[in-house]
Amino acid sequence: MKSKNQEKTTGATGANAGAGGANAGATGGVHAGATSEAGGVNAGAAGVAGVMNAGTKGVTPATGATAGSTKAAVGAGGAAGVGGTTGVGGAGGTTGAGGGWAGGRSGSHVILPGSMRAMRPGARVLGVADMDEWIEVTIKVRRKKSLPEINGPVRAITRNELAEQYGADPADIEKVRTAFTSLGLQILREDAVSCSIRAGGSVGVIESAFRLKLFHYAHASGNFRGRKGNVHIPAELTDIVKGVFGLDTRSMVKRRPIKKRRVSLDLANRAAATRSWFFPAELAAIYSFPDGNGKGQTIGLVEFGGGYFEDDLATFCKNAGISMPSVRTVSVNNTPTNQRDGAEGEVMLDVEVVAGACPAADIAVYFSTFDESGWVDVIDTAVHDQVSQISVLSISWGYAEDAPGAWTSAALDAVNDTLKAAALLGVTICVAAGDDGSDDQVGDGHAHVDFPSSSPYVLAVGGTTLKKSATGVITETAWKDGDGLRQDNGGSTGGGVSTYFPRPDWQTVTVDSVNPGAIDGRIVPDVAADASANTGYWMVVDGQGGASGGTSASAPLWAALIARLNASLGTPVGYLNPLLYQQGSDGNSLGASGFRDIVSGNNSTASIGGYQAGKGYDAVTGWGVPVGTALLEGLKNVVGKNNGNGGNSGNVGQ
Repeated sequence: MKSKNQEKTTGATGANAGAGGANAGATGGVHAGATSEAGGVNAGAAGVAGVMNAGTKGVTPATGATAGSTKAAVGAGGAAGVGGTTGVGGAGGTTGAGGGWAGGRSGSHVILPGSMRAMRPGARVLGVADMDEWIEVTIKVRRKKSLPEINGPVRAITRNELAEQYGADPADIEKVRTAFTSLGLQILREDAVSCSIRAGGSVGVIESAFRLKLFHYAHASGNFRGRKGNVHIPAELTDIVKGVFGLDTRSMVKRRPIKKRRVSLDLANRAAATRSWFFPAELAAIYSFPDGNGKGQTIGLVEFGGGYFEDDLATFCKNAGISMPSVRTVSVNNTPTNQRDGAEGEVMLDVEVVAGACPAADIAVYFSTFDESGWVDVIDTAVHDQVSQISVLSISWGYAEDAPGAWTSAALDAVNDTLKAAALLGVTICVAAGDDGSDDQVGDGHAHVDFPSSSPYVLAVGGTTLKKSATGVITETAWKDGDGLRQDNGGSTGGGVSTYFPRPDWQTVTVDSVNPGAIDGRIVPDVAADASANTGYWMVVDGQGGASGGTSASAPLWAALIARLNASLGTPVGYLNPLLYQQGSDGNSLGASGFRDIVSGNNSTASIGGYQAGKGYDAVTGWGVPVGTALLEGLKNVVGKNNGNGGNSGNVGQ
């Protein structure tokens, strides 16, 4: 990929307005940034009268006057102005990655709330993005009516009801289409149900349309195209556009290091008493899953990278003595579904755990890119999929919700909004709580929790270490191998208190954050299951077999349990979280009666500390590990009342 020298001025007609970093703004919108990271200077100026406004309808930057050409992105060399209407160009000089527009407005453009992006620690600028590079973005549009608040169990609505009541207003879609096509973007796809528009354009067009500058960065986690600062949108789209994703491609997932696998598949034939690992069906029996094989259920899996390989699944099924399930792969935005890039181990672990416990279920595997746009798009695709109408979704990926240079608040809100829609639809979403304890792979000394497991609309799944003696005696503690950090060949269950999401009304437990001054946030995890690779799951990938683990395994195991519960109940469990915390007629919560409490262990990996397992609910293993049959009996008393015959938003929280 080509990249221009970051010191080079790109404005063909703009004079350099101050190599020393002076801002040359007049009465129009002014660049607020100082010297750019790339070495250029922000020299934003008000455009001369007659210079095209980028936000003016009907004028396409690609064909407009000099200052409106695709090469004249914000601060990248528009015509130098001395007053009058704000133009698209600065007065020469390459804009800084952090250059913004003063006061939140730039003539026809305004700051998009929640779009602020900070530098990723350790990132280094390689150069500006090539003006001709093609970029596709997802634009999220407001709902015609906000989703209702959910304060308790939900009577599920249908997908048609969701679309009719809470989809995007066609008039809003039209406004967004008109505004951005006038700025040179091509509209590739519109979807009122997911409230999203997919658009594309060259870097030059994108930079001009959103008033920003894009750079290529080097980073230890992988090189990426990125930005710093705010995204700007046409003023007429204020409150209509809720987010723009895909401009920045930094990784928003943490890859699990794949332990070296034993190459002999013969190890799969070892007697249970002579091995430490389990087949998923054996764990299903230990956790007293209701009888069944998942028939009639569709389980979704979200993946970032890697691929699904039928021959590996066939070998696993032969090892486990089960039939082959039906697997459908779904490519989101043309993401490959068959890569051997190191992430295939994660994919095959998810598929095989689900297949091992629910071999008759249909499995839909959704592949996406690992940036913010990938997250937004894949959750939308899975939740609103009309082909595979999933009743449960498992996500084994995540990233610390408050890690420096990570999520924008717009992305957190967009994903969380779709997760809320899933709760209204009666789709249970199981999400891994993380594999690095309270540190959550951030390393700043404070405690952190993973997103999306910290969303109040998902079932956050923690991990345990389960051991079974030769005589069948089960012992189980909170998962913490070694020092609890994967970078040191250890690992431990995620868990703690959110810094972003307030504690839901239904979460009637008390756990204080170990971080001083923290909010009373959402507590994770809700539940747990075996996760230690030392006592983990048999899997096959790349033709090799061996044991694996992590909350990346306990999450799909919980998804398989939900599928069996759905089949036994004859209706989806749906939004399970509030049901776990509410008291039954006997005065006990379902979390207390449907689980085996884990009272030993901790997840302290951050310098400030972590959390301790103990009697009752805790921020290490949640309510504990399932007793599936007891959970089923408890759910029979409440699920039918909420999900039995569908319903509408008026029943939410009742």
